[in-house]
Amino acid sequence: MRVPRLSETEILIASAISGKELYGLQIVDEVLALTRGKRRISLGGLYTTLHRMESKKLVTSRWGETVDDRQGARRRYYKIAGLGARALSETERVLGPALRLAHGMAGGR
Repeated sequence: MRVPRLSETEILIASAISGKELYGLQIVDEVLALTRGKRRISLGGLYTTLHRMESKKLVTSRWGETVDDRQGARRRYYKIAGLGARALSETERVLGPALRLAHGMAGGR
C-alpha cells in the first residue's frame, strides 16, 4: 500500500500521538509543547483532522471509560496506526534535512 502524504496539521498530530494514546486536549497540549508554543490547533480543526486521518487509516480511536466523578462526555482516545507511523517516518525522512536547515537558520538548536 502506498504511504500517503501528510499535511502540516497531520504531521503535528501524528508526532503528538506517536507512541502514545491521547485525547483531544492532550493532543492540543502536546502539539504546543512540540512546537514550543508556536503552533496551536483549535479543537474544531483537531477533530476535523483526526476524523480525516481515521478515515485514511492513519490513526485509530477508542472511547474511554465513563468516570462518575467527572462531568461531561466520555473521552475519545487516539493513537497512531501502522500506516500513520509509516507516513510520519517517510515525511521525516524526506523533510528532515530541510527542517534541520530551517531550524539552524532560525538560530534554534
